[in-house]
Amino acid sequence: MLRWRPFMLPSQTWHAAAGTTQYAFSCTNGAQASISQSGHRMAQQKTNPKLEQALTRGDLAIRQANSARATAVLRALGKMIVEASATIGVEAHTSIPDGDRIYDPVEGVWPQALLVSLDGPVEEADPEELRSIRLRSDDPGTIFRVEWHRADGKIGRQEGGPFATVEFISDVDVPWSDDEE
Repeated sequence: MLRWRPFMLPSQTWHAAAGTTQYAFSCTNGAQASISQSGHRMAQQKTNPKLEQALTRGDLAIRQANSARATAVLRALGKMIVEASATIGVEAHTSIPDGDRIYDPVEGVWPQALLVSLDGPVEEADPEELRSIRLRSDDPGTIFRVEWHRADGKIGRQEGGPFATVEFISDVDVPWSDDEE
């Protein structure tokens, strides 16, 4: 039985040759149907459950891999910051809370954050002294967004590649540029 669920909008297709508009609906049993503007049923096709399962599993695996990549990039940056800071006698501490969860990008950045403390372990540091670093998801390069609490109470924000971010956080002069190949 074809039932339109009110929370799902039908997809609309315009067929110029026929001069009609078609609407596609999903049925409660997984079948799909198209209805022309005049209300006549056009075609009905049942979705193969194995195909649906394969696509669902594949989509989850891709999301998981992309999220794991973002977390791995943040871990590598954290290691760079800790080791660069050590070269000038500063002890930096890092943490990625809930970094192993599966995330999807939100508003152009990955939600998992690398927290950096230059005042002792992250767990013991004053939250206003932490720097939060997120990986941008809408840039083909590796660009990070750093946020911190400024002295005037506002949130400061800086974006840059890995070397610029390490230099910004640690105050170490990095002899390379992110633009160099």
